[in-house]
Amino acid sequence: MKMKKIYSFIAILVALSFAACDITRDPFQDLSDEMVFADELGIEAAALGTYALLKTNEFMRPYHFHGEFGGDNIALSGSTTDHLYYMYNYQHTPTNYHLNSLWSTCYKGIVNANKVIDKAQEGTDRMNHVIGEMYYLRAFFYFNLVNIWGRPYNQDPANNLGVPIVLDAEPDVDNMPPRATVQEVYDLIIEDLTTAAELMSNFKRVDSEYNIYASEQAAKALLSRVYLYMEDNAKASSFATEVIESNNFALLQGSDYETFPTMVPEDNSEVIFACRALKDEDDYGWYAFGGMYATIDGVGWGEMYASEPYRDLLDENPSDRRHKFIDPQYIDGDTYEITYSYDKSSPAGSRMFKMYDVTNNGDSWEYEYNGTQTVMTEDVDGVTKYYITQGEFISGKTYVRLDKKMPVRQGYPKFFVIKCSNQEGQPQLFSPIISRLAEMYLNRAEARAKTGDTDGALEDVNLIRERANIPTYDDVPEGKTILDVVLEERRLELAFEAHRRYDIFRNGLTLDRKYPGTHDRGANPLLTVPASSPRVVDYIPEPQILAQPNLIQNP
Repeated sequence: MKMKKIYSFIAILVALSFAACDITRDPFQDLSDEMVFADELGIEAAALGTYALLKTNEFMRPYHFHGEFGGDNIALSGSTTDHLYYMYNYQHTPTNYHLNSLWSTCYKGIVNANKVIDKAQEGTDRMNHVIGEMYYLRAFFYFNLVNIWGRPYNQDPANNLGVPIVLDAEPDVDNMPPRATVQEVYDLIIEDLTTAAELMSNFKRVDSEYNIYASEQAAKALLSRVYLYMEDNAKASSFATEVIESNNFALLQGSDYETFPTMVPEDNSEVIFACRALKDEDDYGWYAFGGMYATIDGVGWGEMYASEPYRDLLDENPSDRRHKFIDPQYIDGDTYEITYSYDKSSPAGSRMFKMYDVTNNGDSWEYEYNGTQTVMTEDVDGVTKYYITQGEFISGKTYVRLDKKMPVRQGYPKFFVIKCSNQEGQPQLFSPIISRLAEMYLNRAEARAKTGDTDGALEDVNLIRERANIPTYDDVPEGKTILDVVLEERRLELAFEAHRRYDIFRNGLTLDRKYPGTHDRGANPLLTVPASSPRVVDYIPEPQILAQPNLIQNP
C-alpha cells in the first residue's frame, strides 16, 4: 500500500482564513512556494492557513471530545455509532476516525508552521510576531499529540514514547521518524513556546484582534500549563503570575461571566487566546461539539449531559453562578418529582436513576411507595437537603433531588450543557477558548498547593469562588487537603473546556465513573480508570501505523 506517510500532505497550505480577510489572491494550490512566500502579505496569509486548521471539525471536535468526554463531568445518555463513544467509555480502537483526523490535522498544522518559520525572515517586529505565532501553534499541536498518545509526564517521560517530531519545512516522504520520547516532545514544546514569547514581545495586534491570535501572553499561558503538567511547579506559578500581572486581562463579573459563551472572544476580557468562529461561516450546527451537549432551537443531538457528581459538587452552593452553564429541561406544567441514583445489580458499581412524582401537602412533599411517604429535609451547611428512607432500591437515608419534572432520554434526565453554544444568538456557534485568565489563577493555586503555600493557593481559589458568588475559604476544610480544594475548584471552573481528563491522570488520580451513564455498557465496562492504566493513552490510528510501519503501537 503506497501512502503519504504520517503527514497526509493534502493542501499543506490551505486557503482558509482564521478571521475576516480582504486578501484577493489565486488559490494557494495553484501557486508555487516562491509566489506564496514572495512578500509579507503572502506569508501572513499562509500563517492564517495554520490557524484555520484549529477550527475545523477534523481538529476541534476530537480535541474537545478527548479532553472532556474522557472525564467525569459528563454522562452519555445512550449508545452511539459515533466513534466519540470510544473516547467516552475507554473501549479504545485503533480505527477511531476522530483520532485519525486529529493526528493528521495536527501534523498538517505542524508542517504549515514549519514552512512559515522557514520561509519568513526575522527582522521586523511584524514578521517576528508572525514567526512567533507559528512556534506557538506548533507547540500547541505537539502538546495535544503528546497528551493523547503519550503517557502523563510524571510516568517516566525519558522512556515512555510520545509522537514523531517533524521539523522540516519540506518533509521527505521517505523520512519516517520514529516516536520521540514524551520528554523529548515536551522539551520541544518548551523550546517553541519560549521562542514564541520572545519573538512576539515587541509587537501587539490591535485590541480587536489581540486574543484571537497567538501572543506573548498566550505563549506564557500555555507555558504555565505545560510546566504544571510536568510538575515543575515553580515555573508553572511564575508564568501564570506573569500573565496575571501583565494586566492585559480581567476576570469577567456578574452577568457577563454567566453569559460569556455568547460573546465573541474580542469582547471577553478574560480570554487570552481563543479560536475565533465566524457567524454563519463556522457554525457546524448539529455537528458542532456543543451539539452533543444540548438541543437549542431544534439544533443539536442533546445526548451528553452534566454528570451527577459534577452537579452534586455544583449544588453544594445554590448561588454558584456556574449553574447558568447547565440548562435542566423541564416538562410543561407544575408536576414535581424526586430523583436519586441507585446501584444496579450488574455490573457492580454502576448506577441508574429512579424518579417519583411528588405532591405538595402544606409544609411537606409526599410521594407514593407502599402508601404515602413524606420527603424529609435537613440543613447541611446552610443548604436545605431532601432525603427519603422508603422507596425502590432504598436502604436507609437517601438524599434526593426535588425539582420540576424533567424529560428523560433512556432513563437519564436531560441536564443540557450550554457552555459551548449560543454565540451571537446562533444555537451551536462557539469560539473555543484555549486559555483564559481563570486558568492562570488555578494553575498558580495548584502549583502553590503542591509546594506548601497553602495561604497563596487559597488566595487564588478565593478569587475564583468570589467571582462565582460562593463562600470563600478561611482555612482548608476538614477532611480535605489544599490540593483537593484546588482541584475541586478547577473542576467546577474549567468544566466542559477539555481539561478534566488530563487533570485527573496527570495528578495520578483514578477516574471514577460509578455514576449513571452508558459508560457502564458492554462486556467489560471501565467504571474506574487508574492513572497507570494502559487505557489512559489511545491507540495510534491504524492508518498512521500502516503508513509508517516503524511507529510502535501503544499497548
